[in-house]
Amino acid sequence: MRKPARLDFGSALRALAWSYFTNVAAGSLVGLGWLGSAAWGRGFAPALFALGALVSTVALLAIAPFLGLALLAVLGWSARALGWITAFVWTLFLAALYADTVIYGLFRYHFNGMVWNVMTTPGAEDAVILSAGTLWTVAIGGLFVLALERWAWARFFVQDVRRSTFSRRRRSLKWAAGALLGVVVLEKATFAWADLHREREVTALAGLFPMYQRFTVEKLAGKVFGMDLAARPEVDVTGGGILLEYPLEAPRVDPKGPRPNVLLIVVDSLRADMLAEATMPRLTEFAQRARVFEDHLSGGNATRYGVFSIVYGLHGAYWKPVLEEHAPPVLVTTLAGLGYDLRVLSGPSQNYPEFRSTCWVTIEDKVEDKLVLVHGAKDKIAAKLDGDREVVARFSAWMEARKEAATKPPFFAFALLDAPHGSYAWPRDEGTWFEPVAESVDYLQLARSPTEAEIAPVRNMFANAVRWSDANVAAMLGALERSGELANTLVIVTGDHGEEFFEHGFFGHTSNFAAEQTRVTFVMSGPGVSVGRETRPTSHLDVAPTILELLGADPAQRERWCTGENLLAPLEHRARAIASWDELALRIDGDGASGGILRIPIEGHKGLIEAYDAQWNRHSDEDSFVRAHAPDVARLALECRRFLR
Repeated sequence: MRKPARLDFGSALRALAWSYFTNVAAGSLVGLGWLGSAAWGRGFAPALFALGALVSTVALLAIAPFLGLALLAVLGWSARALGWITAFVWTLFLAALYADTVIYGLFRYHFNGMVWNVMTTPGAEDAVILSAGTLWTVAIGGLFVLALERWAWARFFVQDVRRSTFSRRRRSLKWAAGALLGVVVLEKATFAWADLHREREVTALAGLFPMYQRFTVEKLAGKVFGMDLAARPEVDVTGGGILLEYPLEAPRVDPKGPRPNVLLIVVDSLRADMLAEATMPRLTEFAQRARVFEDHLSGGNATRYGVFSIVYGLHGAYWKPVLEEHAPPVLVTTLAGLGYDLRVLSGPSQNYPEFRSTCWVTIEDKVEDKLVLVHGAKDKIAAKLDGDREVVARFSAWMEARKEAATKPPFFAFALLDAPHGSYAWPRDEGTWFEPVAESVDYLQLARSPTEAEIAPVRNMFANAVRWSDANVAAMLGALERSGELANTLVIVTGDHGEEFFEHGFFGHTSNFAAEQTRVTFVMSGPGVSVGRETRPTSHLDVAPTILELLGADPAQRERWCTGENLLAPLEHRARAIASWDELALRIDGDGASGGILRIPIEGHKGLIEAYDAQWNRHSDEDSFVRAHAPDVARLALECRRFLR
């Protein structure tokens, strides 16, 4: 039996070098999806930097697979085996780049800790539903690339290293390496120059590329060239420590204070403009007897930060230390200490996001989630619907049991309705209110600059899901009313975050801090809450202190355990904080250029503070706007260190 041919190490290394440069070129073509239109129209230097950064980023990312393959060559793998593994590795590499361009095209961030969290955390499968068509497209494309890579290895890379004329090819490799090195040096120098001179048109483009390595010369400029950089603003809202000191002081609640029930219903992705007769007729009718907060922001543009800010009354910058230390929220521990009957109802798992380790860490036995298992739904859409139905059914049964109970301690109930999230589910056999609708969400199509005709059916799916959720909210309120406890219950109906449909070039949530992704419906009624409209700025950070202060907590202690205000006595003007995975934002109220949004990396080394207008366009006078609101940023930094040792 003939043994597979083996390459000497030098020949194998040259073949792998050809595969490296070829896949850097191919990866750069794939990576054009990161650029979109963002890199053009800014001038020559930004465009040149973008192209150079694209190539150098792909080249840097490709080093890891190249070194792994080189190790196999050292071990003496046969040409055939090395060819197959090389084809497989580079196919995975290009697939990962393509997946990242799709993620970036939809959400304007890259494969990061949040994406990895979705992929690896139990329960996260409830959050992302991919259609069969999408999966087949990816599979077929991957097989085609694998075959092409294997063909190139056999017919080009290995063939060339065996030719007697390869000395010319070897020189070509040296030229390719020199050219690539020149591109890397040029783009890093361009970034260093732009960073030094605060040319934001260049530095802002660094965010287009995954794991971009910023090269700066600030220390060198100060020490060697004597440049005065002291006035250059920097922010690091994490402070120096990671240990919590939360709360600084537990709230004192008047023992003779009122003890209303609390029903907190969160409808996933419920943006503010969904509170309308067409989409939520029942909640709109209920809102006429309640208080509607017309300028209410979530504490984040994702579920973890939206719910976290509601329950803790803290900025999302505290999520990681709270998770690491499993620190329970003051709201929950205080209500438990007051003898409240606590209950959490959720169709999707409360393991993702990790609410069992944060919000509900002291009441895990009171959490009823993964309710889809009750009905054994076979597909994820049916499971999502069954989960919401079960939330309503269990709450209704609980209210019926309380109606007959001899003693009724006050209750706190948190209910999460999931239908409008991601896949936009509603029972189509029960009717469709908004048409046309898509069969499913095609993420690959939406990542390629979709037209309004392609967006509208997906947006209508969302509206239908909201309309169906409105009936579920009404059913829960009806059960509460039949129990006779509505009058003595503080009812809050809101969203964890909003949802965008390319109003600003983005899809879904987690990608920007514009109103569509952060402004949510907020309706509140109950003892101590006057009927009407509240137009002053409010936030999810205000929910926890409002609840406890309605029970008799001392407002003077508020800053000792949260960073919010009282919803019933809101400030006339405020800079409101919103969180995302590795950044915060401050929304500054105002008209025209006086208002806007500051985008702040949680760790100062990850980039500059950026300024946007209310429509998520770069602010017309960015530097001046950032300087003018430096006190707001400093205040935010102090708030984000308040509960750290």
